[in-house]
Amino acid sequence: MESPLIRPGKVSGSEATPRVIAFFHNSALGNSAIQYLTCLGVPNDRLGVTPPERIPNGQGMILSIGCPDEKMLPKVESACRKFGAEVRRQWTSN
Repeated sequence: MESPLIRPGKVSGSEATPRVIAFFHNSALGNSAIQYLTCLGVPNDRLGVTPPERIPNGQGMILSIGCPDEKMLPKVESACRKFGAEVRRQWTSN
């Protein structure tokens, strides 16, 4: 297992942020969703990707999408579902 990369710097703001977890059975659709989500205004640095190589059966993709605000949640969930994802909400602290 790889060691996580840690970026130096102060983390400000520790409030909970909304996050959408989406599992795509087809990684090509997951890649399309990434492009669409960035067009919606989701910053690239808030997208976490688990590629097919790291999924037990070797297929699909998991996206962890940090939404800038709560108003963006329904748009992100709807977009992911349109691309065929199973969607879950999660609240995390920064």
